[in-house]
Formats: sequence, C-alpha cells, structure tokens
Amino acid sequence: MITVNVNNTAHTFNSPSNLQNLLTQLNISEKGIAVAVNNQIISRSDWNRRELAEGENILIIRATQGG
Repeated sequence: MITVNVNNTAHTFNSPSNLQNLLTQLNISEKGIAVAVNNQIISRSDWNRRELAEGENILIIRATQGG
C-alpha cells in the first residue's frame, strides 16, 4: 500500500500506481486539468508513465471560467 497526498488530502492505494490510474480511481475528469507531482508539472502524455511513490504530493488544478 502507498499513501500520497492529493491537494493536501491523504489517499491510500492498495498497490503502486501511475498518475493516470490515480485520476481514474479518484473519478477525476481529465478535461481542463493540470497535474503537478512534488511541485513539478507532469505533461498529460506522461501521466500513464509517471509512477507514484509513497508520500508524494500531487496537486490537481482545474481551469475555470471567470472574469
């Protein structure tokens, strides 16, 4: 099991996973978001290759409309 922090909330998973699987397991739509791991932006094309490790900090930012 690994525990990672997503937007300052701890989430525990049964097995190591990649970033793409994390978004799926948390039911987060991929449209209009940017993802950083340990303060480093990860390109969408790399989400399925970026393995997650114990204690990593993940920040998910959603684009919104406004004025």
